[in-house]
Amino acid sequence: MQSGKAARAGALLGLGLALFACNPDDPNKLLGSPAKDPGKNPCPVEATGGSPTSSGAGGAGGAGGSTGTGPNLPTSPVLAERVVDYNEALRTASLKLAGNVPTLDQVETVRVSQDPKKAYEDYVDQFLASPRFAAAMVEFWRNTFRSGGGALAGVPNRDGAPNFAAQITVNGEDYRNLFTADKGTCPTFDPVSGAFTPADCPNGALPTAGVLTDAGLMYQYASALAFRRVRFIQETFACRKMPAEWRPDPVTVEGGGSYTSPWPFDTIGDPNKNTGRIAFQDTTAAICANCHTTMNHRAPLFAVFDDTGAYQAPVDPGDGNLEFSVIVPIEGSPKAKLTDYLVPGETPGWKYQKPAATLRELGDQMAKDDEVARCAVVRVWNYAFSKGDAVYDLADVPDSIIGPLVEQFKTNYNLRDVVRAAFVHPDFVRF
Repeated sequence: MQSGKAARAGALLGLGLALFACNPDDPNKLLGSPAKDPGKNPCPVEATGGSPTSSGAGGAGGAGGSTGTGPNLPTSPVLAERVVDYNEALRTASLKLAGNVPTLDQVETVRVSQDPKKAYEDYVDQFLASPRFAAAMVEFWRNTFRSGGGALAGVPNRDGAPNFAAQITVNGEDYRNLFTADKGTCPTFDPVSGAFTPADCPNGALPTAGVLTDAGLMYQYASALAFRRVRFIQETFACRKMPAEWRPDPVTVEGGGSYTSPWPFDTIGDPNKNTGRIAFQDTTAAICANCHTTMNHRAPLFAVFDDTGAYQAPVDPGDGNLEFSVIVPIEGSPKAKLTDYLVPGETPGWKYQKPAATLRELGDQMAKDDEVARCAVVRVWNYAFSKGDAVYDLADVPDSIIGPLVEQFKTNYNLRDVVRAAFVHPDFVRF
């Protein structure tokens, strides 16, 4: 009896999910390329997003909503009925950028203007110049980093990284400084004036590399083998869950599983291969290497921070097998060694064929990565349109929408310009 109820409940849930997923008026499902086999797909068109060949984050997502105008793009009756409403846009923009609803004078000015578009955009520019915009960006980056708060006993300052990211955004500085700046990465913020005061982070002997060396973030995401720090960097700045990399020609490995990473399978540690204490090359339950070839090449760079986020230089016993501050989650909780991550002779890197022996080199690789640039634009777009998180909610944005903004961003890496572009975008002012 119970199994019958469970089966019926599962069937109803599946039907409900299918109906929801195929809702033609769902703005998260309106843009994209046709399915390869429409006859087998209950939704003739689905949003492009995080397939292994996509440049976006994992999973389907949608734009703020645009009617299809290119080849193979559908036209939604619901979206076609939208009308431009600068006063409605003004309300949202004011709340997002200035933290308050617009005044009656602002509303009336836009309503009676002979050129409501210009009047609205003038107010957007005023919001961007307000101290309240700086406060909004501090809050935005605190939420993005899921971190914030002053220093306490044994707990480092966690305001530095979000303040630095907000400073870069508000002042229109080069976004790539977020990964490459060698000083001034822990500014203070005055919410009254909206001003940032540069200050250096206490990194000890470790050269600064933007937020990649921030003690507050390293404390916030401390874990065994430093894998939580790796995940944070990947998901926050590349907008993609692990596995982070895909090869164009998956191969079958021992055990019959499909290996999809571009790294050579045997580059990571495994006790059965006479290196390491964790079976990262195991294939019995899952192909661990699909994720860990990337993770293990990054983790040693973040393993130099202890659980309080403080830098601790790795110890070299003389054989080059460095010992780190983080532990291995096995009996006795021993300190991690380089061979736990990688086979002897293998060096760290950001991605396959993108070597990075230090965090500064990792920051340089991230600064050159188009996926990182795209992720920054997606996060701004989702903020403007009140969409979910690019990773946790699978709220990606199709390249048909986000592409022009990404290309604009890559001309100067000015994220403030992207914020403005999102809030004056033709999609943003239609309701």
